Amino acid sequence: MSKVVITSCGSYDRKEIETAVAKCLYELGGIGQFISAGERVLVKPNLLAADPPEKGTDTHPEVVRAVLLEIIKVGAIPIVGDSPGFGSLSRVAEKAGITQVCRELGVTLGQFNEDVEVKTSSEGKVLKSFPLVKEITEVDAIINLPRVKTHGLTRLTGAVKNLFGCVAGLHKGEMHFRLQRADVFQGMLIDLALTLKPTLTIVDGVTAMEGAGPRNGSLRHLGLILAGENPFSVDAVIARIVGLAPQEVPLLAIAAKRGIAGISDSEIEIRGEKIEDFIIRDFKVPTSSTRIDLKVPEWVIRLFRHYVSPYPVIQDHCKRCLVCLQACPAKVIALANGKIKINDEECIRCYCCQELCPHDAIELKVPLLGRLFLKSSLIL
Repeated sequence: MSKVVITSCGSYDRKEIETAVAKCLYELGGIGQFISAGERVLVKPNLLAADPPEKGTDTHPEVVRAVLLEIIKVGAIPIVGDSPGFGSLSRVAEKAGITQVCRELGVTLGQFNEDVEVKTSSEGKVLKSFPLVKEITEVDAIINLPRVKTHGLTRLTGAVKNLFGCVAGLHKGEMHFRLQRADVFQGMLIDLALTLKPTLTIVDGVTAMEGAGPRNGSLRHLGLILAGENPFSVDAVIARIVGLAPQEVPLLAIAAKRGIAGISDSEIEIRGEKIEDFIIRDFKVPTSSTRIDLKVPEWVIRLFRHYVSPYPVIQDHCKRCLVCLQACPAKVIALANGKIKINDEECIRCYCCQELCPHDAIELKVPLLGRLFLKSSLIL
């Protein structure tokens, strides 16, 4: 039975966050159950882009601080790091308030600028190895600190998706380009989680992001901190809190079909507070673009993908900052006659442009055929 703890936390007040994190760890037997004195521990927040804490893009610095204090208390040696979707780690961490926390506590902010090839877990299905940041091979444990947010490709980004930041730099874009089928890409994320085996996941769920996440959505108060050992179980509980069954989250549905334990309600023991007190029925979650159960030849999937999957559309308030050009793995976005243009025929539907646009100027639209498929529970 996989344990997931829910603890209420009404704000990012320092003492309130510290108390909530401590309660979560207590319910799991204490942080000493996961790490020991002298061990090097990678603390992996979600550092997507250089936005201030109040925007809700990144894991809040007070959550990072509280976890670092717990690690230091047991005599372990924390290092904080991530490989942001856009911009350098130093710039993103500074803007997100993480650098200041590290300075105050004397904690190292990792470089994350070298990569090593790490063999995939024996349970892996998609890739044989991963180009991971070098720091992964130099630590004894990983503590995963995601934030509850929506995502155009995966619907929700939580414990499993947050680990994609351990893939080094430009390799993330390469993986989007190589693994263009959404279900295959999400299978890769599952392989990555099984390979990294995070020791513990602690989720920033005080304020979540709904709608056009993971950067440009609307903030929604959830008022909780979550924790658990199994990242798939943690994500299953997050799904339920935002009004989804785990099978409605493509990554979890694929993981369940692969026999990964800890996803169904019967496999999860919820500790702390009652999940029913936190469920939000009208949380705005994107539609799915992932095929799960449909038995259709691959050539049909390729032919119809552009007529079924949500597609990115540039809005009139685009600032022409060119972030989308730099973020696009397929290099199908260009500036022409003073306007940003997306080559829809070549677009691989990875949604990196929408994810990283700093001005919320890219909308994901579901084509008519896609809406018909969704109504018939056919997910592509």
